[in-house]
Amino acid sequence: MDKGTNGGRGNVLPRRSFAQELRAVRGRTSQVTIAQRIGYSASHYSNVENGHKPPTLDFAQACDIAFDTGNRFVELFRSESRAADREGPARPAQLPPTPQVIGRDDAFVALERLLQREPNATSANVIALDGLAGVGKTTLAVAWAHRIRHRYRDGVLFVDLHGHAAEGEPIGPHEVLEHLLTTLGVPAAEIPTTLDWRSALLRTVLDGTNTLLLVDDAVRFDQVRPLIPASPGCLVIVTSRSRLSGLATHYGARCMTVDMLDGPGSVALLRDVVGPERVDAERLATERIASLCGGLPLALRVAAERVAASRHLTLKGLADDLSEAGRRLDVLSPPAGEGAVRTVLSWSYRALGQSERRLFRLLSLHPGREFGVEAAAVIADAGRAEVQRAIDVLVGVHLLQESGVRRYRFHDLVRDYAAELLAAEEPAAEADEVERRLLYWYLHTAAAGNRTMSPKRPQVRMDGWTTSPPPQPHKFASAEQALEWFETELANLAAAVQQALVSEVHEVAFALPVVLGDYLYWRHPWGMWLGPLQACLAEARRLDNRTAQAWILTNLGNAFLDQRRLDDAETSFQEAASLHDGPAGQVWSEVGIGRVLQEQGRHEAASAHYRQARRLCADPGSWSWAVVTCYIADAERAVGQYKAAFGLLTEAITILRAHGDPISTGCAMDKMSEVYHDLGDHTASLDLLHQAIDTSASAADRWGRAQYLRKLGHRYFEAGDREQAHRAWTEALEQFESLGDPRAAQVRADLDAMTLPVPFPRRAG
Repeated sequence: MDKGTNGGRGNVLPRRSFAQELRAVRGRTSQVTIAQRIGYSASHYSNVENGHKPPTLDFAQACDIAFDTGNRFVELFRSESRAADREGPARPAQLPPTPQVIGRDDAFVALERLLQREPNATSANVIALDGLAGVGKTTLAVAWAHRIRHRYRDGVLFVDLHGHAAEGEPIGPHEVLEHLLTTLGVPAAEIPTTLDWRSALLRTVLDGTNTLLLVDDAVRFDQVRPLIPASPGCLVIVTSRSRLSGLATHYGARCMTVDMLDGPGSVALLRDVVGPERVDAERLATERIASLCGGLPLALRVAAERVAASRHLTLKGLADDLSEAGRRLDVLSPPAGEGAVRTVLSWSYRALGQSERRLFRLLSLHPGREFGVEAAAVIADAGRAEVQRAIDVLVGVHLLQESGVRRYRFHDLVRDYAAELLAAEEPAAEADEVERRLLYWYLHTAAAGNRTMSPKRPQVRMDGWTTSPPPQPHKFASAEQALEWFETELANLAAAVQQALVSEVHEVAFALPVVLGDYLYWRHPWGMWLGPLQACLAEARRLDNRTAQAWILTNLGNAFLDQRRLDDAETSFQEAASLHDGPAGQVWSEVGIGRVLQEQGRHEAASAHYRQARRLCADPGSWSWAVVTCYIADAERAVGQYKAAFGLLTEAITILRAHGDPISTGCAMDKMSEVYHDLGDHTASLDLLHQAIDTSASAADRWGRAQYLRKLGHRYFEAGDREQAHRAWTEALEQFESLGDPRAAQVRADLDAMTLPVPFPRRAG
């Protein structure tokens, strides 16, 4: 008799259900044994066999393998699933619609990578997205959930916790669980009253399912914790402005920060909203808008909508509006409010404690783009540990961004917002005092760094420049540490000069370039510092401060000389010489004039100025006397007086070593190597260059090391040793590029020209 008929009459026998077939096949084997065999818990197996819980495809496949029943259980599962789809409640599909996502291809790839799991995972997969308000966390999460929802046959749940709603409190897990359980078909009368029981029931209902749960706008870990299912077939996506580290700690969540859009992504978003014709017609203005919005998608959309909604507002006009001081947030905050950049930032600000709010406001006073914990502690007038805790809170909610090890920065729009709050909530006198305290801290720390870096050099007396009592400066344990601080804070020091000028803290504005004179001379950061120095000079002239003018002109002379602006350099040095009221400044003006003359090939005239400078040095054994002697020696070498040059440099090196100044000693060795090179002693010249390189390394003199390596490459190239030349130039290029020095392009050209069949002509200096 056919198994599918009854008595041969052609009537189809009732087909067993999945649960009935499971009981029939199991026979007398215990449920525990079968559960272990198929890899599920005994309770879950019992629920399926007794019809209390529907099977899943994975469960059906496991049964077919365990019982060797072909595809019988899979077919039953599919048959019952189709019937359930026809007769039962629709599976949840709660994802909201999402706008087109632009510029996030890399983010989608990263999310797919996070989705990959160990094959033996025993709990739900949890992925948490965090980022600044307006960066597009929800948009990204919803768009990605739409892409992958087909993988979750039991449906997609969505809940907005309203963590940063304009009004009211965030929704608690107790209320959310009731909504989720009701959606999943649990009768209201059967939903427990306590949070823990509701959470347990959700885990029970979702056990063995393939369900996606998107939890949007969470504030705290304890909002989300009760919503996490246990089933390994489930995925939970959480978005928050804070990094919910508790999810990683307790549930193995993979956390991902959603970054700003890059330049091309920002332009693409503007193009999508405004239209390709208008963007293509005003490409430069579009790129300005993208930059002024800082890659923040919310700001970009608001800006784009302003243009798209107006037939008269051009992209250039919008860019000009955004560029106007103090107007950027107004432009990006339309009257409607909910989509305003200022509004969404305010939600994050209101969630802070009082101390974090005040620090957030005060940090907008920092002159540079990034700052360290120590500067923040000066601003807050508090201990470093206390300030670090507050900074961690601000970083956690993305009102600050980490830029390095204990280094932080604002997003430009967030800084604008912090400055607005400072003006509105902080007394002007207190803000001025904080600003002055920070500026004087930078000045006195720079002076301390200079003393540590070059303890035997003549030091600037702070009491000659400032009248305010100094704040406690940073203490440096070594010259290397001081140089590292200068490198890290170089841009901030330039910004501090500019801010001191604006705030009329003239003591700091004029003293900082003097304190940094030696460092600026050998570091050559003129692309960053030329503007501040020229602004300082203009203000010093307005105030008729002759001393400040003289020292600033000396720095400007060095800058112009490095840029081959020889006429400007000579004018600056000569004016400085006429303004200096003592020999200490006149020495370096005379040296500067001599250096300009040497660049012009007028070596004898240069030597006269160098010798005049040395006569101004009171002590023949002083550091200044030795440095000036090196310049005299170089001028003697240039006119073929090698014996005199050799003697002068030997004497200078002895003095500089006694003063413990490796930077100047390395420079003297470099000049000595030139003497040997001119005399044709290739071995001695190379040896001295290697000594200069070693000396610069011991002083952490990266710029000097790069210069010597570049010259070493030329020496080897002239000698036909291309391998050594290539090695030296490659290292020099790395050093110059790490310093952001324009000489990197020249070294790269040296490397590119190594294919030439003839060596370069020798380069002096």
